[in-house]
Amino acid sequence: MPEGGDMLEKRTDSPDQSVEEIFRTYGNMLYRIAFVMMKNAFDAEDVVQDTLIKYMEQRERGKSFETEEHRKAWLIRVDSNLCKNRLRFYKNHPKISVEQLSRYYEKEEDTQLMDSLLLLPSKYREVLLLHYVEGYQGREIAGMLGLSESAVRKRLERGREKLRGLLQETG
Repeated sequence: MPEGGDMLEKRTDSPDQSVEEIFRTYGNMLYRIAFVMMKNAFDAEDVVQDTLIKYMEQRERGKSFETEEHRKAWLIRVDSNLCKNRLRFYKNHPKISVEQLSRYYEKEEDTQLMDSLLLLPSKYREVLLLHYVEGYQGREIAGMLGLSESAVRKRLERGREKLRGLLQETG
């Protein structure tokens, strides 16, 4: 028996354990967990990558794991939490494709307007959509976005200017 304690409690963060080795050892397991939770291969791959980035950050901070089981449990927990965070984000920020949006606009001018609107930076696009498409007032938009009313008015003004410029460029 080695000096200094139990073999099961040996430290596992030797400098020779690279991220590549961690990926070879745990990558398939992390991918399977992420795939089951995300139901999407692309998102599962992103989550595994983010998990490994978190692992590298953990090591850079000088943190180490007491045992190999501790490392495995940590990786599983981080992988699972990143999946939950991503799913929560998708729930709170539903995606609508451009094709879905364009179905609602039958006139060519409306389609051109929507295409130009989608080219704007999100901070302008957001307030313009809420105001003109959804019919919210500046006060209501300010409450939804956590902005002051004057910031909403300024974004509407700048957004209209940028949209006008884009529409003039395209035709």
